[in-house]
Amino acid sequence: MKPIYFPFTFISKPIVEALSACFKQTVVYQISSQKVPEKMQEWCKSGTLDIRIPVEGDEKKLDKILKDYRAWINLHQGSEIAFLKTQADKIPIFDETSASQIRDDIKKISRENQSQEKPDDLFNARLFLHIAQEFDLQNDELKQDLLLFETMEQDLMKNLKGENEDLHMQTADNRTVEADDPGHYMTKERIKAWAHLMQHDQQVSGLFVTSSRAMLEHLIDITPEVEKLICFDAIPVFENRVEEMERWQVGLMESLDMLATNPRPSSTDGIFHAPAADGCDRKVALTLYIVPCETPHDFFARCVEGDLFCAKDENKEAGLKNTLIGLLETS
Repeated sequence: MKPIYFPFTFISKPIVEALSACFKQTVVYQISSQKVPEKMQEWCKSGTLDIRIPVEGDEKKLDKILKDYRAWINLHQGSEIAFLKTQADKIPIFDETSASQIRDDIKKISRENQSQEKPDDLFNARLFLHIAQEFDLQNDELKQDLLLFETMEQDLMKNLKGENEDLHMQTADNRTVEADDPGHYMTKERIKAWAHLMQHDQQVSGLFVTSSRAMLEHLIDITPEVEKLICFDAIPVFENRVEEMERWQVGLMESLDMLATNPRPSSTDGIFHAPAADGCDRKVALTLYIVPCETPHDFFARCVEGDLFCAKDENKEAGLKNTLIGLLETS
């Protein structure tokens, strides 16, 4: 069993490193083999990520719409939300708040791409996920640029005002750019689109991990029976391979596999905490939850209320009795 990262198709370096501290390899979905970010391809080659494409096809149609989307973005300076709103049946939408003139401009693009056929929910989900991926990628690059600028500013102030270094560093720490949670942006729409992709995965796992607290809170809201299992609050993130950590990862996955396949979830007493973080400055936290007596298909079907969900394939979920959800938090 491998953990599946959700509901994002883009994954940043800090999250990859945090996942690597907990698991030997993590699955990340993509909408097309032609759209995988370069850095993620490198992590796939190194064995850190297992990039999985549950659905393929319609690449030309997808490329055409994305091309029109980028052209519109260039015209309207980053109004991604307005573009999403005007897609109506094509992708999940926000509340209508955009100006009428902007709506008219974008609808001209939409009419060129829309057919008279019944909307294809799966294709629309893939389109949405790729637009969200580009949005997340650009936000991550911006955040890294801001952090770099802040570091340069601190160095400059240190050289100019060495006598006030401690005071300035304290002030700078208070201004440090907080790692924003992309799951706050269109939370329901993100999980809805991702769930459409997940239902076509032929190797469904019983463990799903997110780095978004907003996403976890949304899932808890719609799943009152969810139970908190255990929290690892200080998992060390080592730069190099550590045998003790690898043994812990193997034991952790064996325990989680039993929890996912046991009709009556057993105690977590057999799950050992991560090794001590001696000599390691960076740590991450992993909190695990269980949805008892509910398979992943049934659990994520809650997220697509009102939409047709692919018929359940018992073979894909052979042996799975419960769904495990993990929240990964970095400092």
